[in-house]
Amino acid sequence: MIAEVMEMTDNNNNDKRKLSEESQNKSNLRALLKKRWFLPSIYLGVAAILMIGVLWVQADRSDKQSLQSNKNDVVFGDKDSAPVNGTTEVFNWPVTDKKAVGVIQPFYDVNGSTEDQEAALVNYDHSFVQNKGVNIGTKDNKSFTVTAAMSGKVTKAEKDALLGYIVTINHGKGIETIYNSLQTLDVKKGQQVAQGEKLGKAGTEDFNRAAGTHLHFEIRKNNMAVNPEKYFSKGLSALNNVKKPSTEATNAGAKETTETPKKQKPEQKPSQKKDGKSDTKQDKKSGSETDQSTNDEGANS
Repeated sequence: MIAEVMEMTDNNNNDKRKLSEESQNKSNLRALLKKRWFLPSIYLGVAAILMIGVLWVQADRSDKQSLQSNKNDVVFGDKDSAPVNGTTEVFNWPVTDKKAVGVIQPFYDVNGSTEDQEAALVNYDHSFVQNKGVNIGTKDNKSFTVTAAMSGKVTKAEKDALLGYIVTINHGKGIETIYNSLQTLDVKKGQQVAQGEKLGKAGTEDFNRAAGTHLHFEIRKNNMAVNPEKYFSKGLSALNNVKKPSTEATNAGAKETTETPKKQKPEQKPSQKKDGKSDTKQDKKSGSETDQSTNDEGANS
């Protein structure tokens, strides 16, 4: 019985102690709330936490938008854009095996020799046309695989009644490569192609039947054709200083290749009568002088 009474007494003491502690805590809290700096510090702490959360969310969104923008620049560029080429990328021969082919007809250079210019003329429809690229073929006139000379975007891939299948690739900075006289087509307009990627197979074209099976390859800067052989193994920057040839040089080259030598007029001969005497004024004058000389001699005698 005594033990029970003592236990009850201890429990009551514990309860009083707890109530005393709770009362003390409440008292301390009330005292803390009465402090002027307490509530402002609470507000500042909450505001700081909220600000940190907002900044973290914005930074995460910015990173995602930047990544998406970079993807769009490559895949969803505007119509005239082209992928950026690597700094080490240069113009390669547009074939898989360079050793198996060669230039069978050169580029027409307005400053070249007469012999070189004649070799670069294409005979079509009874007239001569200057070759704006190089014609590449094999010794045995066999077809071969045609590849992209440099990575870029295909802006034209179609069949032409005169030139066969044609492909145009945009490399940026106003520079394009053109591939004509293809017998097959392995790319389509709008496609991004890598350097060395297959475009088709070399074939023939009605425009230049004499060349046989070949690839007509051009490099153009702002739609002006340049000699591809001068730019193989060179990058886009090599075309920075390309300028149009002077009008005089162009006209001189065109005149030299299109004009034919003028026929010389035959020397005029005086017409003769049947009896062999001349009826020209010169003959009459000579005859008159002869008669006058004879008369003078007779008078003197």
